[in-house]
Amino acid sequence: MTREFILDFLVSFLFFFFIFFINQILLLVQQVMLKSVDVPTILVLVVCAIPQFLQYVVPFATLSASSMILGDLGSANELMALRSCGISLSRVYRVLVICSLVLSLVTFYISDYLMPASSRVYQRMLSDVMRELPTFEIRADATNSVGDVVMRNGAVSGDRIDDIAMFTTSGDPNMTLSSPSGTLELVDATNFVYRLDLDSARLMLTEADITRSILAEAEDASVYLDFSSQLPSLTDSSPSNLSSAELWPLMQSRRQIRDENVRSFHIQREEELYTLASSLRKVCDEDSLSLWSNIIDNSLSRLDALGEDEPVQFYYQYYSAEFNKKFALSLGCLALTVMTLPLSLIKIRHGRLVGFGLSLLIAVSYWYILFVSQLKIFDYSFNAGFLMYIPDAVMLIAGLVLLAWRTGRAG
Repeated sequence: MTREFILDFLVSFLFFFFIFFINQILLLVQQVMLKSVDVPTILVLVVCAIPQFLQYVVPFATLSASSMILGDLGSANELMALRSCGISLSRVYRVLVICSLVLSLVTFYISDYLMPASSRVYQRMLSDVMRELPTFEIRADATNSVGDVVMRNGAVSGDRIDDIAMFTTSGDPNMTLSSPSGTLELVDATNFVYRLDLDSARLMLTEADITRSILAEAEDASVYLDFSSQLPSLTDSSPSNLSSAELWPLMQSRRQIRDENVRSFHIQREEELYTLASSLRKVCDEDSLSLWSNIIDNSLSRLDALGEDEPVQFYYQYYSAEFNKKFALSLGCLALTVMTLPLSLIKIRHGRLVGFGLSLLIAVSYWYILFVSQLKIFDYSFNAGFLMYIPDAVMLIAGLVLLAWRTGRAG
């Protein structure tokens, strides 16, 4: 049975790998190939990006492998035959649970080690590649574009460029620039700012209303081109690409800030409530009400501004969610396997095929619950990490309930 599980796992792994690969990797390949990046660099970038989605592929492949095996056994009544021979189903389930636990460790290794390590290499290489992308390939009689800037030039001799025509494709106003000759120089290699020195330049700025266009001429002109927006933000690793050991101190430091904010919130709220209660106690008649009305209104306004919900510390929620997500996705292998156990007690035709189809539905459900949970992490002030375990809890509870129900009926 272990051999069958491994074979089914490999088939399912390739299926999910292909889906994630097409969704995330080919966009990168297309982006860098447009600038004639060499094939070895592209291959290394692709390999380094793979761990980013392997943390999802392994749990879903585990789910499909378990579903196909149990669906096939259930359709052939093999498990019923085993039970009639006195062999407990727990022995069959034990193999699947052990395999899922091993794959849980593999998933955690991918999430906590391979992802951060490959991410650093990926970021460094992509940064080097992208440093070459936001440049004009200055060739004779060529047209080049970067972002919303398009430049057409004629002959090129050293750093001298003839017959320059440049325009922007977006923005208000649009810019059109022409010059018989000029030079292009990189003046800020970090932020990719270029200076284009032009001779006898003509500049036209055109707004949506053509009557408001501006035309200017100059013997000499310098235009600065800022291409920093064309680069990905690669200076810092996002929390999803940090290891649990790196996330833990960041999470704890933000937790202290969160606790201080919550404590300050409650102190302010108690002070405003005390002020409001004191003012209300001093109101005896209509005359005194008019005297204290401004103080009461101000207290009510401040209470309304404070609200009833504790303040949310953005980064604490973010770091906590990413920290716990590593463990939650790893435990997903086990939770999703438990979800498939009731299939062993259902007699269905084409059990392997049906099992695979059900695994796709369960995988989509798991993904959707995880997606919704991630959207909710900033809605509450408590540790958002608990939300990452909701998909596992749903699958685990549903699997155990269905298993108990089917076992009772079969008994």
